Order: sequence, then C-alpha cells, then structure tokens
Amino acid sequence: MNGGIVEMCASEFQIIKDAVTRRREVDEQTLSAAAILQDRLERVRSLGGKFGSVGFSSDMKKLLRHRGLVTVG
Repeated sequence: MNGGIVEMCASEFQIIKDAVTRRREVDEQTLSAAAILQDRLERVRSLGGKFGSVGFSSDMKKLLRHRGLVTVG
C-alpha cells in the first residue's frame, strides 16, 4: 500500500484538527470530513484483533456527539 490512511485522509485530519482547536467553525466541510473519518475508522475496526479497539480521541467524540454524528460504542 502506498502512503497509507494518513496520507489518504490528510485534508480531513487538518479540517478536524482546526475545528477541535477552534481555528475554524464547525461547518458542512467539517461535518463531511468527520463522516469520512468515521467511515475509515469503522473499516479499521472491522479488521478485528487489536484494531477492534481503535477509536477517536475524546475531543473528536465530543465534536461528533455535539453534531449528532456518532454512536457511542
């Protein structure tokens, strides 16, 4: 695999980082980036084993809960 998930999601990571650190407003682009990262996280979790317990940071969970995008689990 060339690059990996970090390179594939670099812009989404930056958008979320800026929203979590309050450098940008939470807008449609932020919500779209969050949805993409949530989908990627579910794919990683589906690999099972040690990947099954991978999760978002508490700041990301807070952002998603605030916007009604995440199921707790």
